[in-house]
Amino acid sequence: MATELSIQINKLLVNSQTADNGNWQYVGADAVEQSSNENVQLIAVKRDNSTCGVAFPASMLTATVIFESRDNETNDHLTIQGLHDLTSNNEIGSVSAASARFSEYIGGAFSFDAAKGVLTISPRS
Repeated sequence: MATELSIQINKLLVNSQTADNGNWQYVGADAVEQSSNENVQLIAVKRDNSTCGVAFPASMLTATVIFESRDNETNDHLTIQGLHDLTSNNEIGSVSAASARFSEYIGGAFSFDAAKGVLTISPRS
């Protein structure tokens, strides 16, 4: 049975905003899964809080957590989708896709505590 993952974000690699019609923000970070001490990287895309003149208190979020390659194979990963709160910078949502190693997490919840820099991912119930 899969256990909860706790990923500590250590270093922000890139944080840029594209001023196109959608105002997308791209984020990349180095991190460590705390129970296994496995290095991971995270890439994320966030949509700004307004579109066509309508403002929202949050933005949509899609992120992929990429684990180190094992035996030079394609990297294991989890893709999460949800909501980025613009006041607290916290995030919530669920796992939408994963490699076979993490398939038990598809449908499970995630939360990101911005103050602590910790992403928590739970397996589906």
